[in-house]
Amino acid sequence: MQLVADKFSMEVSSSETGTTKQIRQYCVKRGKDSSEIDLDFSNFIVLEKYKLVYCSVPKVACTVWKRILANLDGYNITNGVHKKTKGKLRILSNYTTEDRSKILKTYKKFMFVRNPFERLLSAYKDCFWGKFKRSHQGWKYYRKEIRKLLAKRSGLDIDVNADNTTFEQFATYLVLRWREGVSFQEHWREQNKLCHPCQVQFDYVGHYETLQDDAQFILQKTKLDDKVFFPEWKPTNTSALMRTYYSTLSLLRIRQLWDIYKKDFELFGYSYPEAIQMVVDNLVNNKL
Repeated sequence: MQLVADKFSMEVSSSETGTTKQIRQYCVKRGKDSSEIDLDFSNFIVLEKYKLVYCSVPKVACTVWKRILANLDGYNITNGVHKKTKGKLRILSNYTTEDRSKILKTYKKFMFVRNPFERLLSAYKDCFWGKFKRSHQGWKYYRKEIRKLLAKRSGLDIDVNADNTTFEQFATYLVLRWREGVSFQEHWREQNKLCHPCQVQFDYVGHYETLQDDAQFILQKTKLDDKVFFPEWKPTNTSALMRTYYSTLSLLRIRQLWDIYKKDFELFGYSYPEAIQMVVDNLVNNKL
């Protein structure tokens, strides 16, 4: 049994090392975008007792991780995690510049990433059609503001009062905001802009696609596996829906989304999704 556990640990460790090495190589080659003092650390959660920092990325199991970290910090939270942890968990941006620097140099740091196109679709389905956000007043207002901008700027036929934004319209909205240089809402903001992996040297970078194994590995390496456990995970079926949703987009729009999220793909070792390539091939063939 121990041999199996050791083999598992070595396999995951190899994957982890490969990702962090790839990130460092990318950052050395491309350079850093901004100095540490200019960065937004509002997604970095700090556990002083365990000298641990977690960068939260929406749509990459961040709810589960926040629940686990809250538990380690003495809070037993089972539902309403985001609301109930606000003001309780320590956030790195609330520290002084000097303390931030010390924490980033001495604490263990980890984050989880996801295929950018799959994460984007998951965000759309959740924020525009998900059961909770569908009826949430704040999200209703936010979606209406998106429709107002589309009606004004996109040339699309948009009914501002109809809460039925399509994936194609959402993609158009993203491109408009991207061209303006506006920072995206965190659910679809680029993962590298949430966690700044070129400025912050993460000890562990896990992947949504191997979430269960990577989570267990990180808990073991940080010696927390005897205090908390990562629950059995049932991934969403977003990947199976990729072709359906992205086939509603034009070749140009897919290319523009690639330009927006290209850095995430390259930084975190993701290849161009096969489902999207199939969509692109069909679009090209239909033009021949």
